[in-house]
Amino acid sequence: MKEVATLKDLMIYQLQSLQEAEDVWSQALKENASSIANADLRKFFEKGSTAAGQHAEKITKVLKDLGTNILTRRNIVAYDLVREIKEVQEHSMDPEVLDAGLIVTHQCMAHYMIAKYGSAASYARMLEEENVATVLHKILEEEKNEDAYLSQLAETTINVKAKSALIH
Repeated sequence: MKEVATLKDLMIYQLQSLQEAEDVWSQALKENASSIANADLRKFFEKGSTAAGQHAEKITKVLKDLGTNILTRRNIVAYDLVREIKEVQEHSMDPEVLDAGLIVTHQCMAHYMIAKYGSAASYARMLEEENVATVLHKILEEEKNEDAYLSQLAETTINVKAKSALIH
């Protein structure tokens, strides 16, 4: 592993990690969408899979534009959250409860991505890499919007149905 000695090195390290996370998450959303009971949440996972794949492509382009190699950094957080999806699926006895659990896991990833994209965009601005900062800020806003949508869906629909499932 190359030494991370400068802010630019750190930004590149974060971008490589984000690229791996987006690839892993895209595949996980695609693979798990069919297990979702709620149609809106299922569509969200399907669209999210495509969006994550597009984010990975944008990061790859940013890395190329920065003149760095596209070395992928194993993203342990992404792999752990994929494992958590599988655990929630194995242990959820009710489809509505499963949907609520999948939202939590997805929001964990969203919050992680928000922190990483926000930091990387900040580094890019400080390094006067405005094109990079613009791309990262746009993805950051998409992540925030996804998180807000999931909160709204959970609070108005999914969690209400999950609560009813527990009463039966």
